[in-house]
Amino acid sequence: MTLFNHALRCAGLAAIVLLAGCASFNLGGAAQMRGLDYLRDDIASVVLAFDVPVTIEPIPDASLFRFDIVAPGGERHLAAVLVRGDATAAAGSLPPPAEGRTYYLFAFAEADQQALREAQAWARSLAGAPPQPRIALEPRFCTTERYADPRDTHISVLVALPGAGAMTPLIDDARVADLLAGTGSSSLPACAGHSG
Repeated sequence: MTLFNHALRCAGLAAIVLLAGCASFNLGGAAQMRGLDYLRDDIASVVLAFDVPVTIEPIPDASLFRFDIVAPGGERHLAAVLVRGDATAAAGSLPPPAEGRTYYLFAFAEADQQALREAQAWARSLAGAPPQPRIALEPRFCTTERYADPRDTHISVLVALPGAGAMTPLIDDARVADLLAGTGSSSLPACAGHSG
């Protein structure tokens, strides 16, 4: 299920949420440094790849991508649930996963693709310099192993526009223990169907 709610506001905290909470990993500067233009590129078509150990899985339909624009002429707020992406969309963009690791590919549902494009068009239509969107990623993970140690577990998130070449990191080799700091938990939940 996707959400488009003009009442949502992103706090823009420089943290990543792995469990419940309101913190997020702010991607605005990181993605721009890697060549994404949030107002002109078709970000609705991006492919996101979660690079994780085989003992970590994204919780289905729980990871969010937030796109927020605040301007004198109004506001637009989008919270898009990431949906499983098509592996062919990333063909040639990803190297083989490292030993003991795997990729999970994500994209946006059609309704959120349309909402993202509408928000971009609205921002470009404003008088004066268009406002810079605030982008945040809130991935949620679980573990398939009871004793997965978050101090020795790292994740990355890669992104690419289809046909634009190799995927580049938005989150690069982040330690799960550091990402859990401040969430009130020192471990990931067990994945559904696993004893954890």
